[in-house]
Amino acid sequence: MATLGKLATRRSRSLIAALAVAVFLPAAGYAAGEPWAGKITPLGKGAFPDIPPFEGEFRFGWSDIEAARAKATFDKKEDKYVVDVSGGTTGLARTLWSLDATHHAEFYVDTLRPTVFDQVEKYAKRTITTRGEFRSDGFWRHRESKPGKPEKWKKIKIEPIWDMVAGMFFVRSQRLADGDQIVINLYPGDSAFFTEITVLKREKITIDGKTHDAIKLEFKPQRITRKDGKYGLEPHRKFKRGVVWLSDDQYRMPLRAEVDIFIGYVFGELANVRFQDGSTLP
Repeated sequence: MATLGKLATRRSRSLIAALAVAVFLPAAGYAAGEPWAGKITPLGKGAFPDIPPFEGEFRFGWSDIEAARAKATFDKKEDKYVVDVSGGTTGLARTLWSLDATHHAEFYVDTLRPTVFDQVEKYAKRTITTRGEFRSDGFWRHRESKPGKPEKWKKIKIEPIWDMVAGMFFVRSQRLADGDQIVINLYPGDSAFFTEITVLKREKITIDGKTHDAIKLEFKPQRITRKDGKYGLEPHRKFKRGVVWLSDDQYRMPLRAEVDIFIGYVFGELANVRFQDGSTLP
């Protein structure tokens, strides 16, 4: 999902998210003395049924002006779910800012805990490759920008933590009753964010002339910082909040996401989807 946000605009980087376990791991592992650390939601996979395999297409833009497209596939392979996303800027936006990107993520079926993700961003004059591995000793990340010198593998000393894709599926699995709040640490690709997700209400949303019953979620990310050996939170520089709508049915498919920025907003929304059995959204 991080890649999806980047396809819309640099200002929405890593933040649109559709819109991101069997045993509770306490947040005290990295910030025991911080009051916000105790807010982290236990890692148990929720009881809501998993979504079936699908192929879908999403569009992205700024203030309802389309600027990018992406295709996504979701499948099950043995004990893991696999998500692949590819897309890029389109039309006038591409003449101003060329970007082609791919994102691959894998996570366990039984827990939804992530195992690995790979992301490639190809701009006009540089290519950024990011790999994240969730190992037995924690989360490790490698990031390389060409041209430029490659970075070494870096351990992200924050636990528990999710990548964007697995984190989204974890949130989807929860009860999501009006007023519920889910708090998770997300790692979109370059920094970790303490993210509070609140279920606002049920409402209807219309996309391409079709009206859907939807669950409206609000998310507020704060960057996790470390200064003088202490962890803390700082407001995100680009925006204070975002909103995601999931279909209020057996699929809970991401329908639309909006992120307010200092001028207008950026968005991502579902253009079409087809599930493995040939069906689509009601």
